[in-house]
Amino acid sequence: MRADDLVVLLEIARCGSLVGAASALGLNHATVSRRMSALEAELHAPVIVRGVQGCELTDLGHSLLKSCEQIESALTEVRDLASTTPRERELSGLVRIATTDAFGSYFVAPLLAELHRINSDLLVEIVTQTRLSAYGVGADIEIGVGEPVFGRPGAEKLTDYRLGLYASEEYRDERGLPDSLEQLSGHSLVYYIEGLLRVEDLDVLTRLTGSHQVSFGSTSVQAQTAATLAGAGIGLLPAFVAEREPTLHRVLQSDVAITLEFTACLAPRRLRRPAAVTVMQAIREMVAERQHELMPEW
Repeated sequence: MRADDLVVLLEIARCGSLVGAASALGLNHATVSRRMSALEAELHAPVIVRGVQGCELTDLGHSLLKSCEQIESALTEVRDLASTTPRERELSGLVRIATTDAFGSYFVAPLLAELHRINSDLLVEIVTQTRLSAYGVGADIEIGVGEPVFGRPGAEKLTDYRLGLYASEEYRDERGLPDSLEQLSGHSLVYYIEGLLRVEDLDVLTRLTGSHQVSFGSTSVQAQTAATLAGAGIGLLPAFVAEREPTLHRVLQSDVAITLEFTACLAPRRLRRPAAVTVMQAIREMVAERQHELMPEW
């Protein structure tokens, strides 16, 4: 039996698929499948159940996870001891983060780029999602809006952040701006697509106006911002996105100052990759340093 076959099994448990594990390990799909077949032949029992949607571990596969983790830790320690400089021993291997497109672009990506610059052996993957999933398969760190759909052990409040209404100078000159929430219904609004909104915390326009119609909708905050900049309407945008755009101006400042929160969660210990804990701490520290962007004093 090859000890590193157990590392492959651990990665399959993390990713939930042979393809995902192959990508994380830098192998091809056929090699991963062959390695699992060889492991099962050695054990005379299946360790995974292959399906159309991915893979699930059998009871035997789950019982092996502790040993898988120990072998991965031992191999990591050997690589660290063989490193020629302290820098190489800091962070290495893959870390996969699932987060919103805006927070990922403006906060997570720059931080991880800096960590990768310092630690060239660190591999980074950022996946876009709006909320914490029910089970969190595949991601070492998840950051989403509001609380998870179901209770997730280890979920923590990462930070509050603010949203406001913003309009471009072009829109202001062409359409004017509302003086009250009642007048807002007569303007074009830029926000999420209501029918595709899966995060209750983000359904704030109804609470603001009682009734509303989104004239320009998108599941992407980046697209909403671009549309607002182009004069498509008044956008309800995170302050950390809109405040860095000099041509956008707050609308109804005394009436609209919405506070939401980001929740973060690390994968269970045996399913998280070694670099995840250090990266999560770096994210916490970065968020603390940039509170003025997330929670401006309005």
